[in-house]
Amino acid sequence: MKRGFIRFWFCIAAAVLAAAIADPLVESISNAGWFGPGTFTDHSNLDVLPALFCGGVFVICYLALRVRREFLRASGEALRARVAWLLPFIVTAQLGVLYTMETLEQVVVAGHVMGGTVWLGGPMWFSLCAHALVGVTVAYGLARAASTCARTTLRVIRRLRALATRALHAPAPLAMRGRGMAWIRANSPVLCRIGNRAPPFMFA
Repeated sequence: MKRGFIRFWFCIAAAVLAAAIADPLVESISNAGWFGPGTFTDHSNLDVLPALFCGGVFVICYLALRVRREFLRASGEALRARVAWLLPFIVTAQLGVLYTMETLEQVVVAGHVMGGTVWLGGPMWFSLCAHALVGVTVAYGLARAASTCARTTLRVIRRLRALATRALHAPAPLAMRGRGMAWIRANSPVLCRIGNRAPPFMFA
């Protein structure tokens, strides 16, 4: 499993989650009138729940790939050390996700694309700064949480494998053997009384 493929899933997951978190935050500030009476939003947040669901799916896919790679004795610190290098791609993908979310939402709610910078949810300077800040925060938070979760999952898997291997290869204790024989005697008294005698013979 190549590191670039795992980083790709990480970037997509971080971008979608950051867009889903920052979008309602920026729109709520705009709708509260902080930037005046201008039309900054479409007054709808229907796109947030699907985005959060997709982001959760991407996070699960990334965690599965991360656990698999670490299980193959790959470096667990490689991604965390390179999060800063991935930030430009994450923020760019985040804005692309935001534009797609808002455009589809405008078509569903208003029946057409509203145009302009409505998809940003606020003044351009504020929206871009807010989305970039949320994107950086989500990227580092996701990297830390994913690293912890991957190590914990890997530890649990290794312990379960060790327990299963030990159970398969360990000889049965004498106490368990004694209990097994007691169960056989109690449930099969006829067989236990036969012993090692030969079968009886009948004479004419």
